[in-house]
Amino acid sequence: MQRAQRDATAEVGVDAPRFAPITSRTLVDTVVEQLRESILSGRFAPGERLVEAELARELAISRGPIREALALLEKDGIVVNVPRRGKFLPAFDRQTIDEIYSLRKVIEPYAVQLLIGSLTDVKRAGLQESLGAIKEAADANDVLGLAQRDIDFHNRIYELSNHDLLLKVWTEAISGKLRMLLNVTVRTHPLASTVDNHRVIVDAIVAKDSRRARKLISDHIDDAWQRAKSALEHSAAVPA
Repeated sequence: MQRAQRDATAEVGVDAPRFAPITSRTLVDTVVEQLRESILSGRFAPGERLVEAELARELAISRGPIREALALLEKDGIVVNVPRRGKFLPAFDRQTIDEIYSLRKVIEPYAVQLLIGSLTDVKRAGLQESLGAIKEAADANDVLGLAQRDIDFHNRIYELSNHDLLLKVWTEAISGKLRMLLNVTVRTHPLASTVDNHRVIVDAIVAKDSRRARKLISDHIDDAWQRAKSALEHSAAVPA
């Protein structure tokens, strides 16, 4: 009977409903976001190993999506792979912090220069939007949200510079590590000053004052660098 119905459907030219392709992509994306949120909220300690079996058991899923999610987080710099040992969170030390911020001081002023050279009304609006997100988080006293918006602001600068390789270096080598560092450093920095520090950078970019914008972004990185080192020293002085 069912076969006859299918044949009849085909004869009148009606397309039979087809199954949608089944993919685990949505599951992997969900796992990525859950792990990212847990990592950036400070649930795991720097240098801690992320055990696939334990994560799979807690999330009640197989280890395959966990493995894929950890690989994606590795590309973002949030997770590091140690051959024959597994996946770990980055362990921050003085050298790592110095490398992160010294590299930023080289490439970020250049990104600002490129942005000013190609500035449009759309790009101005993008900067203002990112600045508004920082203010909104500060007004809500949302410390972790502010840390995220801070990184998003600098990510916007790289995106608007229209330099794909520069954006790639920022995304794969720096931003993921900064997200974890900011969860510590932003707690020791007044929220209002975070808004003001970013506002003056936007003002200089919008005014196309390249020298001032580059100087402000360089000073901004120096300040964050010092706070990161202070936070590292403080965490080392606190007993486990």
